[in-house]
Amino acid sequence: MRLKNGETLLNWPLALHVLTAGYYYNSGGLHQAIDLRTNQDGSIVKPVYAAEDGTVDQVQAWDGRTKTGMQSYGNMVRIRHADYGGKSLQTRYAHLSSYCVKQGEQVREGQLIGYTGQTGNVYGAHLHFEVIWGGVRRNPLVWLDDDFTTATGKEYTYGAGEHAVARPAEEEKPMEQNPMQRLCIVGEDADIRAKAEALGLSVQTVTATLIGPTSEGDAMTLWAMALVCGKEYFSRYPEEG
Repeated sequence: MRLKNGETLLNWPLALHVLTAGYYYNSGGLHQAIDLRTNQDGSIVKPVYAAEDGTVDQVQAWDGRTKTGMQSYGNMVRIRHADYGGKSLQTRYAHLSSYCVKQGEQVREGQLIGYTGQTGNVYGAHLHFEVIWGGVRRNPLVWLDDDFTTATGKEYTYGAGEHAVARPAEEEKPMEQNPMQRLCIVGEDADIRAKAEALGLSVQTVTATLIGPTSEGDAMTLWAMALVCGKEYFSRYPEEG
């Protein structure tokens, strides 16, 4: 969001704010991003949210084997936000298990865009989050508020002169989620549709495999149904045609 003082305050992309690696790794190597913990309550798959309003300007599907170059990001989404200070502003979300947006789609701050995972060049599940300002990767913590903890206390947070963005009291409010999401279930989904209709969920069948749009709560319910019914689930758009 753009604050009254002109600053940009980005939304945390995860509900859990535990920093496992900062702009510099604990080893001192340059990371140019932050890593956020996703392993919680026995699950590594957590919803990922857009940091601010914008347009999806890049999506990448991991090929399942390559871990170099852009493929090192695995399944990835990048969003272009409104310019800040006369320079372009983008955010990148990497190592996703799946994504549910497509290139060119307009998204709102706090909208569900995908789910965390461990695709690409990773040694464990986490969300890799970048802020790119003027084409250069910057310390994401400078664009977020200070509502976070560190995994070990040794993670790099701020450099000289850097600090979190202060959230004005009058602008504090729960993170708003986009009420319309889409789900894609591979395979015959008649049983799932029938169960959804029996529960009175706001589901509209668009194609044989696409369920949407739905509320986020309904989306999570349908995901659980897919798992129980033994269906392969992923939240992304199917190929055209």
